Amino acid sequence: MALVSWCRKHLLLLSIVIFVGIIAVIVAGLVFLPELFYDQWIWKYYWGPIVADAGGSPVHNGVYVQEGYTLVSELTYGIVLIVALFAIYKLLKWMRVALDWPFFIALMPYILYGPVSRVLEDAAYFNEPLIYWFISPLIYVQIAGFALGFVILGFFVTQKERKSYGFFALIGVLVIAMVTYLIFWISGSYGAYIIHPVVMLALFTGALAPSFILWYRGKLSINWMVFSGGLLLLLPASYLTARWIAGFQWDMTNGVRFDVFLLIAVLVAVITAIVYFIGQRFRDNPSLVVFKNPLNLAMVVGHMVDGLTSWVSIYDPFRMGLPAYVEKHPASDFLMQVWPPLFPIVKFVLIVFIIYVFDVVYKKDLERYGWLKNLLKIGIIILGFSPGVRDLLRVTMGV
Repeated sequence: MALVSWCRKHLLLLSIVIFVGIIAVIVAGLVFLPELFYDQWIWKYYWGPIVADAGGSPVHNGVYVQEGYTLVSELTYGIVLIVALFAIYKLLKWMRVALDWPFFIALMPYILYGPVSRVLEDAAYFNEPLIYWFISPLIYVQIAGFALGFVILGFFVTQKERKSYGFFALIGVLVIAMVTYLIFWISGSYGAYIIHPVVMLALFTGALAPSFILWYRGKLSINWMVFSGGLLLLLPASYLTARWIAGFQWDMTNGVRFDVFLLIAVLVAVITAIVYFIGQRFRDNPSLVVFKNPLNLAMVVGHMVDGLTSWVSIYDPFRMGLPAYVEKHPASDFLMQVWPPLFPIVKFVLIVFIIYVFDVVYKKDLERYGWLKNLLKIGIIILGFSPGVRDLLRVTMGV
């Protein structure tokens, strides 16, 4: 009991010690046992698949890898995600950031930026070494870093005693963004199509314009700061994607497929509308009204985009003449091999079950953990929405 009490009182110190200990063991292993720690572990399960995904050599010291995930990497990333979510939850709670629907909307540019930039990598846009930052899981690390950075910046400039700093912070962000881009532009080798600095300046200014206006009106909030930060990333990526779809392609394509995009959009809309209708129709029933909650509906949308796009793109059940795609995730691949539509069905059932558990079965127990519950929901949305939109854009762009 004394040990447990000590651990609770010194949780932060204990976490730091454990983290430093793990890093020390890994570093020592890389120095003294590189064949085991790097070749048979880091390369085989983590870095090798990233290099292979980028088009590099899939062999290192005789260890062959394939792009995609393995059971070991998925388990590891899952544990890291849980730990990261808990740490983010603690940080946001300390900042008193409301994890609600408006905060989710503020995160939408980041959620969209992930799959949009990932599809640009699929379309052979980025050059080395920049390309590695647009392959999962590094793309998620990049996005999380930007999002947390703007949350912290927004928290700082929205404090009463520092509200006057908002304008200078926004100017600083714009200058840093442009200087960083000019460095890439001067090098001239970051991507297949170089965006003119004037165009990039317009995109960056447009991204920050809402926050400038709100600061002038004295209404700048953390959510708006986070939203503008996400637009800084999303607008350039969306500009490049729009050029591709408009016909200015820099690599091979199987053709733009708006028919597939519309099919998935309609199917997802119908399923979501049915879920919302049930929640609205039986709004007096506490077990069903929860399904009209915006965050819960977003969970349904995200995972239906993922499940339906995977099923349609891999098995082409409507005979639309789609190119052959493959599933990288072992679990979803197993489900579709059993029966192709089983993957979206299982995802739908699982999301409904999670909603029911969170908002019905353990509603009272989780009332004091509302922030953590909503953070978990946002994480679940991202886990479905991000790969789903990426796959949908790949099919749409024909890459």
